[in-house]
Amino acid sequence: MIEETALVQSINGSLIKVVTMQSSACQQCNESASCSTSVLSKFFGNKEIELELESSLVLRVGDKVLLGIEERTLLLLTSLIYFMPLCCLILFAVLGGFIESYLNLDGELLSIVLGVGGLVGGYFAVRIFMARSFQTTSIKPLILKKL
Repeated sequence: MIEETALVQSINGSLIKVVTMQSSACQQCNESASCSTSVLSKFFGNKEIELELESSLVLRVGDKVLLGIEERTLLLLTSLIYFMPLCCLILFAVLGGFIESYLNLDGELLSIVLGVGGLVGGYFAVRIFMARSFQTTSIKPLILKKL
């Protein structure tokens, strides 16, 4: 279970609205003062994430809670979102290279165009798959406990 702390913002029956801060891991690193990645993370800043979750815990506005999400779900989504478009890019770029060699074309323009088309197509394929067949309730975080 991957865990994150959050702050209770409002309560409406069993629906609890919580706010968590998306922060960079660079803030805990000893080398953050001299690292360019740390400078970039400070430039883009931290983002607040608002979630509305169901819970049977007795909570009040201002309480800190521990949220959790299953690792398997997170790994599946991450691999799908990043790996699928990348595989499509490589597959279509290689296909473009074979077509270029079969037609005796000079240059790599067809490989580049097909590769970019595969990347964009893979991205939209993932979006369509997520919208049609993925259960969003399985990725919803849970309020584990009050801190």
